[in-house]
Amino acid sequence: MTGSRPRVAASTDDLIYGVESAAVPLLPTGPVALPPPVEPEAVPVSRVVFTNQLKPDVYRELRQYEYWAHMELHEVLHEALVAYLADKPEAKKALPPKVAAKTLKRLVRKPD
Repeated sequence: MTGSRPRVAASTDDLIYGVESAAVPLLPTGPVALPPPVEPEAVPVSRVVFTNQLKPDVYRELRQYEYWAHMELHEVLHEALVAYLADKPEAKKALPPKVAAKTLKRLVRKPD
């Protein structure tokens, strides 16, 4: 077989279903304008996760109270801190702008 026939480049779908030139939409060849990204709305978090350190005897008493009072640790800490901060004027004083901006980042949920 010395002669060769020109081969038609066809996809598997073209071979099975037949070639339909109108069925294949053409893609734009130039740059395509994308819509601007949508900024996710800031959703406040219900709780802020943080770590701290306690002396062993205070930690033991905290866990004992948590158990016997039938409360969760975050409830105990919330009540204790609210009561402690109630008469502290420093707790009501606004933070400087840079510190406030850093703090506010922890108070909103990160976008997925």
